Amino acid sequence: MKRNVFLHIALLFLLSIACSLLRAQTMIPFAEGVEEKKEIKLSEVASDIRYIPLETTAESLLEQDILDITFAGGYLFVSDYNKVLQFTPEGKFIRQIGKAGQGPGEYNQNILAVAYDEANKQIFLSDMRQGKVLVYSFDGIFIKDIKTAIGAMSPYVDAGGNLFTVSNDYLRSKERKGDDLFVYSQNGKRLYGFPFHFEEGKNYPGLVFVPAILYPYNGNLFYKNPLEETVFRLDGKKKVPAYRLDLSRYEKLSAEEDKLLLDTKNKVGSALSHEKKFYFYNLMETDKSMGVYYAQEDERRFAWYDKQTGKVCRVRSSQADKDGFTDDREGGCPVLPYFLRNGKLVGVVPASVLLEKVKPANAKGSLRNVLDHLLEDDNQVIQVVTLK
Repeated sequence: MKRNVFLHIALLFLLSIACSLLRAQTMIPFAEGVEEKKEIKLSEVASDIRYIPLETTAESLLEQDILDITFAGGYLFVSDYNKVLQFTPEGKFIRQIGKAGQGPGEYNQNILAVAYDEANKQIFLSDMRQGKVLVYSFDGIFIKDIKTAIGAMSPYVDAGGNLFTVSNDYLRSKERKGDDLFVYSQNGKRLYGFPFHFEEGKNYPGLVFVPAILYPYNGNLFYKNPLEETVFRLDGKKKVPAYRLDLSRYEKLSAEEDKLLLDTKNKVGSALSHEKKFYFYNLMETDKSMGVYYAQEDERRFAWYDKQTGKVCRVRSSQADKDGFTDDREGGCPVLPYFLRNGKLVGVVPASVLLEKVKPANAKGSLRNVLDHLLEDDNQVIQVVTLK
């Protein structure tokens, strides 16, 4: 009898914990909200926008896709998937950080993650093929290697210099156990990990091509695995559910692997899974809102979540040919933010697009100065938006 009473109390205790976690988790009506396209002008959410042209030389030429843009230590760092370049805040090229190769201080071809320690003026560049993180000073001097797991990437470093690292190794576990996120010290010691929760009866791919999302906000670090709709707040060594992106009828679809769906009854195939599913690339949280940079139907898109109203919309003007805020401040192209850096949204627009879409007579402020000297084959132009 006493044993049954104890079990009953324990069950109630566990249920109360589960309920408190559910209450703490905010549901974001994402799929339902993004069915509505809404024009949002920059003047509604931002106090300022600045266009920064990146100097174009043989040494500073960037690929089309941008991996990261960060302002740190009085510099502007821009990385594509092959190199990290350092500019002044005005976009004048200074140097390349490191280079591809097999020697000391060199990385193997591609860069898939880069992190910055502004306090110590250090750059952490992940070489997942060689299983290491290369550390450089802001002056471009190679400092050391930090050994990590092969295939791991370290997109964030905390104030203590610890590297938060993501990996796909857990997907190859026969026991369906493993960490999807773990932490390394500066000497390469694995300190602890965060286990991935496998759902019963769910099929998982052997490899994930969409990046995990790690972002700091309000003194906390938040994490989203590409195979989950839950956004976790990291509390010490625990993952606490903070948000859930409700995909409603798309949820099962987004859990499918990127492969052909076969209708065995009618003996036909469909690529619906690949076309309709959501791919999340970044979350940009502020006190009032959250920007969601994602892709669907082979198109890069942007959604805006209003914390006060609890509503989501896809941000796109009926006159625009891509998602993003309407630039009613300087008359430029729509601003589709890729990143949130120091309270500022950061977008990227190709020089050729600016020259094609913007009439110089309609341009104002920094954009007008940029257009006066911009050439079609120049590097991308950075859009920096100061939020209200």
